[in-house]
Amino acid sequence: MWPNAAYWPFHRQECKKNEFADQIESSEPKFAEWMRQHGKLAVLKDDEVDRLERASQAQSGPNRQEVMEAMYGRLDPSPAGPAYSLEEREAMRITTLEEKVRQSRITNAAFDAVRVDPALGVVGASYKWRQTLTHVEVYVPLPPGTMSKDVLVELTPTFLRIVVQERQIIAGELFRAIKCDESTWFIQDDVLEMTLLKRHRRGNYEDGETNATTYWFSVVKTAGEPYTIALKAPPVEYFQLPFEGAGDARRMKAKPAAKRIANA
Repeated sequence: MWPNAAYWPFHRQECKKNEFADQIESSEPKFAEWMRQHGKLAVLKDDEVDRLERASQAQSGPNRQEVMEAMYGRLDPSPAGPAYSLEEREAMRITTLEEKVRQSRITNAAFDAVRVDPALGVVGASYKWRQTLTHVEVYVPLPPGTMSKDVLVELTPTFLRIVVQERQIIAGELFRAIKCDESTWFIQDDVLEMTLLKRHRRGNYEDGETNATTYWFSVVKTAGEPYTIALKAPPVEYFQLPFEGAGDARRMKAKPAAKRIANA
């Protein structure tokens, strides 16, 4: 018995078209009849013949010739997959990553548990942030199972960039300068937690500045409206916060997954 799915070019030295049709007449009569009617040099299963006939009658989609070329041009006679440009594939990849992040947020209890006072920070679609008199804390929800190797963090005293699985979350000049050697980030419970030590903070002002100038309206200057506090001046709540020393960040805990950010 001949194989159910093969190609005539592989057998043309030993077979003639009608001889082949005779061989499969008993097991696949529909194909044998089709071979005699059309004289095609291909060996196809009945369901593949059906596919060609449907393409001949279809009002949309690939035509019969396109389907024929797809089957004759490849060893695997299954339908050819859709062809996408590089730009389309990149757009689909980004959309898939964004959907994973969105789905992870639905069940990310650790991320949801972080409370943000609207006067002291912002809750956005890709991250949330809040501040004290001394620190700025950034929280990024991650797809389940994200490892440190999947995250890229670039930090200098004036610049921050966070990329998760090639998807850029934050990038730009920091609202104000920080001290890199006393800033940290780590991953826990599918959340990237970052603590930045303000260079200009309560008890450590620039000449001519006051506590009001230590207030951040956004993490980076180019954050835009969704991630910027919608106030024109520091609120009363900021000045009522308890004073912290530089080493007293509430969430700067020693954990095995913690990664220290070196000076730039």
